[in-house]
Amino acid sequence: MDLVLREGATEIADEEFKGREELESVTVPDGVKKIGKDAFCRCSGLKEIHLPESLTSIGEGAFWGCSGLKEIHLPESLTSIGGGAFWGCSGLKEIHLPDSLTEIGWEAFKGC
Repeated sequence: MDLVLREGATEIADEEFKGREELESVTVPDGVKKIGKDAFCRCSGLKEIHLPESLTSIGEGAFWGCSGLKEIHLPESLTSIGGGAFWGCSGLKEIHLPDSLTEIGWEAFKGC
């Protein structure tokens, strides 16, 4: 299942899509600045996510257990990645970290 979030949103709430294993692809619209805590936690079927240039923060555990993710491109606007944000993303082979990052939380990439 592909998910395209509605225009006009500025954040994805904590636990918004937690456990939605049927999600395969997510497109986050421009204007979203924050992905909340555990927003996509345990979405093991998630293979790709498209993040906007407006994104500044990824919350704790946001993609915890998304083992289907293989690659992720983080936008240049991103300044913080919360603790455990990508914990258990065992399929993750490539990640592009922007120069704008000022904070990477504890064990953000554990188990990758």
